[in-house]
Amino acid sequence: MKTPFEILEVDANSDDITVKTAYLKKVRQYPPEQFSQQFKQIRAAFESIQNKDERLKYQLFNNELPELSDFLETGLQQITNSLQPTKDNLTKVLVHHLETSILFEDMKK
Repeated sequence: MKTPFEILEVDANSDDITVKTAYLKKVRQYPPEQFSQQFKQIRAAFESIQNKDERLKYQLFNNELPELSDFLETGLQQITNSLQPTKDNLTKVLVHHLETSILFEDMKK
């Protein structure tokens, strides 16, 4: 059975643009109206490796281990994104701090 990389004829280290370009080339070569089975296979391959995160997931779950640097970069990016404060979170923290300060001052009296 062919891997998505083999179906789209791209390297496992290809960037998003290269993968999308290969997908579009294959779709033109095998239009869904004439080649429904091939198109389904091409579409499934593209969906499983369409961006860097999806390629890493595919490689991890199919025992095709990615470069350690790619894996670490994606992990660090996800951690950084989850730690970025949002306006709502900052507002909640500020309101909680003010409420706590007011309660504390009331308790002192």
